[in-house]
Amino acid sequence: MLRWLALNPIVLATAVLLGGCGGGGSGDGNATSGDGSTTSTGGSGGTSTSSTTGSDATAADSSSTTADPPEGECVLWADECGPDQKCAPWSLEDDQIPDSIRCCAASDDPDLAGEPCTMQEYNGSCLDSCERGATCVLDDQEGLTGQCRLYCQPGGNDCPPDETCKTFFELLNDVPTVPLCMEQCDPLVQDCSVPGWVCIPDSPTQAGQSGFICVAPPPDEPYAYGDPCALANQCDAGLVCVVADRLPSCSFTSCCTSYCSLSEGDAGCMALDPNLRCIDWMAPDPAWEDVGVCALPE
Repeated sequence: MLRWLALNPIVLATAVLLGGCGGGGSGDGNATSGDGSTTSTGGSGGTSTSSTTGSDATAADSSSTTADPPEGECVLWADECGPDQKCAPWSLEDDQIPDSIRCCAASDDPDLAGEPCTMQEYNGSCLDSCERGATCVLDDQEGLTGQCRLYCQPGGNDCPPDETCKTFFELLNDVPTVPLCMEQCDPLVQDCSVPGWVCIPDSPTQAGQSGFICVAPPPDEPYAYGDPCALANQCDAGLVCVVADRLPSCSFTSCCTSYCSLSEGDAGCMALDPNLRCIDWMAPDPAWEDVGVCALPE
């Protein structure tokens, strides 16, 4: 499962299901990332996967601490395996949570980063069609198909332009972390290049704000406005999972609400509930300076 800690005073669930390395989520707040990884940030249940694949995992809140991840036999972004092998996350079972990082058989005719890909046997087998230095992030868990995404060195600048290095599984103890270059996006227009993928918050900054990245959707039906949520990608496209005290009538730890345009004012939010206003997301990049979220004023 893939998850990350939510520091934003508005956002609760910034974990996602990450398909391909392991992970899945369910509406009860439990998730295992892999999409997909799954990580939940404070619900009764899970985390997202980027993973948007599906099994159950333990929820984590903003006070969670994580031990150093176990070392593997290779480094994902260095990939010093043999010529017919590639470094990849591996899971013994189809639980979408990596057990180790190891050298696995590489494809003879690999798909390149950004291209469609396939996974053999099961999600987490480490046998995919992507080139060395990339993994297949699944968006079809049954068909085992998705898109190749490059590994990256956390804190480095090795991702292509307009992509963010997002580390998944970082809140899970004794689980290898998987840093991937994920496409940046605008949540107001949901402009992800991969059909069906959704634009959600990425890892928050120290100040609590975040940018936005494209991830695969959850394996289950997305949630509508006001529905309880625990993972960042559980809400429908154009919606975001926020803490309950920023929404009226939210009976869970967090619920889905809508993004909004600051330049268009409060009317769209008030149409959802008269008490809502368009609150500045305060994203660090000027490209997202118009992004707001429909929430109760503090």
